[in-house]
Amino acid sequence: MKDGNPFVSAVIVAAGGATRMGMNKMLLDLGSRTVFERTVDAFEECGAIDEVVIVSSKENTARYRELVRQNLYSKVTSIVSGGPTRQESVRIGLTACDRRADLVAVHDGARPLIKPDTIVKAVDLASEYGAAAAAIKSRDSIKTIDAEGFAVGTVDRDTTILVQTPQVFRRDMIVEAHERAAADGFSGTDDCALVERMGVRIKLVFLTYFNIKLTVPDDLALAKAVLTVRGKL
Repeated sequence: MKDGNPFVSAVIVAAGGATRMGMNKMLLDLGSRTVFERTVDAFEECGAIDEVVIVSSKENTARYRELVRQNLYSKVTSIVSGGPTRQESVRIGLTACDRRADLVAVHDGARPLIKPDTIVKAVDLASEYGAAAAAIKSRDSIKTIDAEGFAVGTVDRDTTILVQTPQVFRRDMIVEAHERAAADGFSGTDDCALVERMGVRIKLVFLTYFNIKLTVPDDLALAKAVLTVRGKL
């Protein structure tokens, strides 16, 4: 704790292979800034965040270090090489966090549209409930499909959501969740899945704006359109 407030570390995961994008999306330009810079900017500007740990692929570490130096990011304490999977990369990032951390915010580096106030909301809820995550409510009909690509059922969209990042947890909780997952050979699609196995409920921060994860080339055009509307392109 610091001055009665939790010490919060952020782990930004930027170690993916970007196979669907066809290039390292973290270094693509979004107007005057790279995807990497726009993502780190949000955490650097957020008053609730005390340190930032960046998880990188080995081939990009030098470039990320240069961008950190050029931008004078004061909160970035380390850049570490990730593992073969996102889950392993997060686990490595957790080990690099300051031992004083009460909470850890895990964020996908390829979500450059995140706003500092959303990070604050997630941190506040995690302080109260132990775990929180950004999410949006489903707007479209959601179907289950079979192996041949046919729709075979409809899911109640009133009880389904799309979970994004940041996902914020008590440090001891997320560390234990990763340790248990590794011991059990369990692989989850996100960090919430690991914590849910421990019987923890995740409090949600519902978003009303785009917080897309850049995955395919068309996502870049959407991200630029959003930044144009915000007057930040």
